[in-house]
Amino acid sequence: FSDMELMKSEPPRGYNAPIEVKDGRYFYSDRTFTIGQQPLSNQDINALRDAMMVLAQFKGLPMVESLDNLLKKLDGWIRYPDAHAIRFESNELTVGVEWLPVLYNAIVHRQSLSVQYFPFVAEEPYAFVFHPYHLREYRNRWFVFGFNASANAIHNLALDRIQSVQESTLPFRPNDLFDQEDYFKDLVGVTKPEGVAPVEITFRAKALQAKYLQTKPLHASQKMLEETELGVVFSLRVIPNYELVSELIRFGGALEVLSPVGVTEFVQQVQRGEVP
Repeated sequence: FSDMELMKSEPPRGYNAPIEVKDGRYFYSDRTFTIGQQPLSNQDINALRDAMMVLAQFKGLPMVESLDNLLKKLDGWIRYPDAHAIRFESNELTVGVEWLPVLYNAIVHRQSLSVQYFPFVAEEPYAFVFHPYHLREYRNRWFVFGFNASANAIHNLALDRIQSVQESTLPFRPNDLFDQEDYFKDLVGVTKPEGVAPVEITFRAKALQAKYLQTKPLHASQKMLEETELGVVFSLRVIPNYELVSELIRFGGALEVLSPVGVTEFVQQVQRGEVP
């Protein structure tokens, strides 16, 4: 009796089963009813719509398109709530977005690729076989990480610098080199200079900027060391790269890098436009 009462209760606890009793016999009033084929409730549909309103801002991602098609199958009259209720920062995917589906599918299905790539530092594009492992977005740009067979190393490619992508006939190289948790733990951004180890970096920020940095650290390793009349001194342990320096110099004169010397010189180079 308790089981039948549970089945008659509303989802998600029960199944809203149309159980009736007559002459001591229990039966479904709707003979076609089965708990194995439950339709989505209005609450479920509304929750999916709310999620799609958010995901719709990331047009170009293959999984978003799949979800949109799924919802249209569920009901052919998808209408989202007010799109102005929530808005993410500048997620207008333009250049390079066309490569997201093919790269995503290659990662999922373990497919090697022949890539034509044109980096900023090169005079012309070049081709190589690439084994993709991971897609990541940083500062409204997308990057794919994987094994570059020509260089015999893990590389990251900016999607907006990719010229063409085709499936390669070479077997996919299993990912035994790239662990995303380990790869990014000492990084700000996506660039990992080869052969560079993490270093302890100290910097001083004026009082107002220090409050901002305390609530929004530059990296998980950031610590506050001391507070003086000149400002608050912080430290963090990361691999120095261009993204880190960009984060530091955007505070202008309100932030000063104290040590080590190599990083202070790096900052000065970037400020002068002499990007290493």
